[in-house]
Amino acid sequence: MANVTLMALQARGKVRRFIEAKLLSEDTEALLAQRKGECNRCGACCKILFRCPFLGTDAGGHYTCKIYEHRFEQCRLFPLHARDLLELEEQCSYTFEAEEATAAAPLAAPPFAK
Repeated sequence: MANVTLMALQARGKVRRFIEAKLLSEDTEALLAQRKGECNRCGACCKILFRCPFLGTDAGGHYTCKIYEHRFEQCRLFPLHARDLLELEEQCSYTFEAEEATAAAPLAAPPFAK
């Protein structure tokens, strides 16, 4: 059985990233400036909650995006926050300067949970 807590975190993250990419796009520049590293083509971000239908592999066995030049804005922005890395089941090569402590902190229960 899948980890329900992780799936809930991933679902919230997908919705949040969609809203940030589509409605709050002016805020993304400063956030991306905190992101360090380069994509290592692990494909972990393309397997959040479900496997993206556009995720493929090249001749060398590396993950590749079939629509890379036309990919969705939320894909271009991932990860936007250090907390986005908590949704991955694999290691991502991106890191964050200002938010590293946040990523290591345990997740709090939502205020409505008792």
